[in-house]
Amino acid sequence: MTKKHSLLWEISGQSLATPSYLFGTMHVRDNRAFRNIDFLEQCIQNCAAFAAEFDLKDANPQQLQEATTLPEGVSLEDYLNPRIYKKLERLLQKETGHQLEHLKYSSPILIFNLISESQFQKDNAVALDSALYNIAEKADKELMGLETFQEQMSVFSKVDIKEQCRSLKKMATHFVSFRREIKKTSELYIQGDLQKLLKKAKKSIGGMRQVLLYDRNILMANRFEQFAKEQSLFAAIGAGHLGGKKGVLRLLKKKGYTVKPVYY
Repeated sequence: MTKKHSLLWEISGQSLATPSYLFGTMHVRDNRAFRNIDFLEQCIQNCAAFAAEFDLKDANPQQLQEATTLPEGVSLEDYLNPRIYKKLERLLQKETGHQLEHLKYSSPILIFNLISESQFQKDNAVALDSALYNIAEKADKELMGLETFQEQMSVFSKVDIKEQCRSLKKMATHFVSFRREIKKTSELYIQGDLQKLLKKAKKSIGGMRQVLLYDRNILMANRFEQFAKEQSLFAAIGAGHLGGKKGVLRLLKKKGYTVKPVYY
């Protein structure tokens, strides 16, 4: 990891008694993302509490299903022309083993995420974000989320369905370049290059960035501050939320905190 590139940041100053940490994670099982997990475990041990994007034990399958289901009487076939639909059907089956027939009443963003995640290496039993949560749970840390599960689920209904379909259509019609982008994203994550990661994320989510990124960044920066004032905190959130002018790191800096990269 070169200087200036880091996924781990120390937040101190203002009224914080002890420093807290903010780590950019990714929902991947790739070994390369796990290579510094011992150091991260040490940082978690040094903090009193751990926050993920949402507290994983609050995950509710029924709420998830409700949030990711299209409105009554509407299916993906209403939004995609037959040629694209067929293409997506073959792609989903080939990449994930899922039948589109079973998912045609689901939010396009859910299908997009399924195909995206299938492109990463699967070296570990759980993804990095879950592995960090498990470490904190085992260490008996107080567990919390910078968002509630309901808040994260409400994002699905805030994103325009046509906008979601646009991303899905682009993926289905340009899959080779999409796969190339995913590989590049993996490499940027391993390098800890937050700015380029953000650029990739913004490009991939297009018109959905206000709802998926910026609004959530404000919420997460405020909650991070609130929790860190009470006790030392290790927070692990998607790396795409950290960088840029509207990222969580910049928002914390604006609040007067000292934000320092940790090289490990």
